[in-house]
Amino acid sequence: MTRLSDIGERGAIEILARIYDRGQPIGLGHDCGAVEWGDDYLVVTTDVVNQKTHVPPGAAPTQIGWYATAVNLSDIAAAGARPLGFVTALSLPADTDVEFLRGLAQGMEDCVREFDIAVLGGDTKESPVLSIAGTAFGRVRKDRILLRTGAKPGDVIVVTGEIGRAGHAARLLEGNRALRSEALDQLLRPYPRIAEGMFLSESGAVTSCIDLSDGLGVSVAQLAAMTHLSYQIDFDALPLYRGLKDLPPAAAKDLALYYGGDYELLATVRPEAVGVLLERWSGAGRGQKLTVIGKVAASGGNVLVTKTGREPLLAKGWEHFRSSVIR
Repeated sequence: MTRLSDIGERGAIEILARIYDRGQPIGLGHDCGAVEWGDDYLVVTTDVVNQKTHVPPGAAPTQIGWYATAVNLSDIAAAGARPLGFVTALSLPADTDVEFLRGLAQGMEDCVREFDIAVLGGDTKESPVLSIAGTAFGRVRKDRILLRTGAKPGDVIVVTGEIGRAGHAARLLEGNRALRSEALDQLLRPYPRIAEGMFLSESGAVTSCIDLSDGLGVSVAQLAAMTHLSYQIDFDALPLYRGLKDLPPAAAKDLALYYGGDYELLATVRPEAVGVLLERWSGAGRGQKLTVIGKVAASGGNVLVTKTGREPLLAKGWEHFRSSVIR
C-alpha cells in the first residue's frame, strides 16, 4: 500500500490534478484558481493551518490568526490580483479558552484590515486539534494575471524583499529563549506582498510569478516543472536576511535556499524591460527591495551559481506528509 508519506504533498497534488483537470481557464498548478469574470479573473486560493505543522509552542492566538490569513493573501499577491475578501473555517477543541478565540479572530481582523478587505464569514466546528482553513478572493485583468508559466529563455529572475527571515527565526526557536517572542513574530507575521504583486502585474513586464512559501529551491523546481526551462540563481546576488550572517555559512545557505516561509515574490521579467521595471520600482518609493538574482535558460537544469562554481539547485524545501518539523 502506497501512503501519502511515500509520495509527499506534491505527489498527492499530481493525483488530484489528474482527477480535476477539466479545462480551467488558466489550468491547474498555479498559486490561485481562476473564474472568468468579464474582462477580469476572479482568483481564489485556500490554505490550511494546523497545530501540528504550523504552530510553534508559545505562539500567541493573534499571531496564529494573522498567519492563517496572510498565507492565503500571499497567493493572491502572486497572481498580481487585488484582494476582495476572506472566509475562514475554524476547527477547535471544545475546551478552547474563549479568550484564545477572541485573539485568533483579532489576528485575522488585523491582517484583512491591513489590505482593506474584510472577513466575510465562514464556519466553526469541533475538532480534537486546532485547524484553520482560509480562503481568499481577488480580482485581476485577464491579460495581467501572473502565473507560474510564461517565462522564456533570457528572462531575468527577480525577488522582492529579503530571503531567510523565517529560516533564521526557526533557528532561534531551537535554542534562544530570550529572543523567542521576536522569532515567533518573524515566523508567524509574514507580510503578503499585495502592492508589490499588483505593481508587477500592472507593469506588463513580468512573465511569471510564484510566492516563496516552501523555499527558494522547491519553488524554482515547481516553475521548472511547468515550463521545462532552466532557472539559474546567483547565490551572491540573493538579498539575504541580515540575521543569517551570524550563523555558520553552510547553515545560513541551507536556510536561505530550502527553508521557506518568507512569502516573498519570485518573478521572471522580459530582459529588455527589467531596467525600466527596476527604475519605476525605485521611483515608487517602495520599502521593499526588488533584486535581480538570476536568469532563465533553455536547458541545463536548475543551477546555483557561487564563487566556487556551479552546483545543482535542489528541489528541496517544506513538503507536507514528509517534513516533520513545525513550519
